[in-house]
Amino acid sequence: MAIGGLLRTLPRRKLRRARTLPCQIKRILFSPEEHALFAVLKSAIGDEFEVFAKIRASDILSPHRGSGRREAGELYQSMAGRRFTFVLCHKPDLSVAGIVELAEHGAGRKAQDADEPVALLCHAAGLPLIRIPASPYYDMGEIARQIRDEIRREPVFIHGDGEGGRIEPRISNLEDLKF
Repeated sequence: MAIGGLLRTLPRRKLRRARTLPCQIKRILFSPEEHALFAVLKSAIGDEFEVFAKIRASDILSPHRGSGRREAGELYQSMAGRRFTFVLCHKPDLSVAGIVELAEHGAGRKAQDADEPVALLCHAAGLPLIRIPASPYYDMGEIARQIRDEIRREPVFIHGDGEGGRIEPRISNLEDLKF
């Protein structure tokens, strides 16, 4: 009833235009392999990280401050349309901790060739990249180990302005160090 009343109050012109847009909802967000990996990832990361899916590279990467137009243009061109399968973020501040990519073999292409731009972007940004081969089943313990091995546990601090600055590990326990 309420919807019918709302539709009667909308101008007919706007209603007709909305009906002609060629759009439909995609009911499935993930492929079966992505869905299986997402579920295992959520369990493997525990309370330490948040996982976000299908994030555009341009949402988390930008050119270094002071980069020339040519370099910035090349970066944006390499990021165009690129999405990371999963982005792991530290829970307290949602800062990006690493990238998890599903290594799929498409028809007529090699997984290594398809993942090369992602590897270059992650390397340039200093982001850990964890590649997991597509499979209907995933080993949660193995994925947890890969994440632990690739992503630093030590907190970091950034020298400089935070964009393009030098990142160094922070020593959290001085007792065991010998001077």
